[in-house]
Amino acid sequence: MEFTNNNLENALNKGFIGEELNSMEELAPKLLVNNTDNGEKVLTTIKHSLAKCDEFWLSAAFITASGVSTLVNIFQELEERSINGKILTSQYLNFTEPVALKRLSRFKNIELRIVTDGNFHGKGYLFRMEKFFDFVIGSSNLTAQALCINKELNLKVSAKQEGEIISTYLSEFDNEFSMATLVDDNFIKNYEQIYLSKIEFKQ
Repeated sequence: MEFTNNNLENALNKGFIGEELNSMEELAPKLLVNNTDNGEKVLTTIKHSLAKCDEFWLSAAFITASGVSTLVNIFQELEERSINGKILTSQYLNFTEPVALKRLSRFKNIELRIVTDGNFHGKGYLFRMEKFFDFVIGSSNLTAQALCINKELNLKVSAKQEGEIISTYLSEFDNEFSMATLVDDNFIKNYEQIYLSKIEFKQ
């Protein structure tokens, strides 16, 4: 696929000005939803962008083992190809599952951090392909329900590295990431006790 300024401009015109205009489907803005009637899933776009990327940045307030399972094969392929990425999640409401953190922390190509204070609730998925980016932002956390079943609304756009939307997201991501806690075995061990206590309290 040839990523050019002209191709990107045509795709943006089709997405935001007139759907009758011709453009490269790959670059066109899309509303991503889960539709069980026709098999449409947010996961499909996330997997496609991961598979072709040279680098990735994922932020999701909540991560579950089921969500990691939907992407684990691609993460393994990316590790074998030395494609690096960063994942940022949150301890907000102690919803993120320790087993999900454990699985992600095993990948040598992924730097995993968690926001332990405040109410971080962002969801953004950014993928770099040379000088172009795919960017998915919306309501989907990194859970199987959110990526495959729930009624979610996400917008996928493509942009150049010099675009303001990319620089702004990366700046915001890097700021949160720099202040977040590194997820290692010691953190997971301590967090697991907090998580289990939450479950026992609910029972």
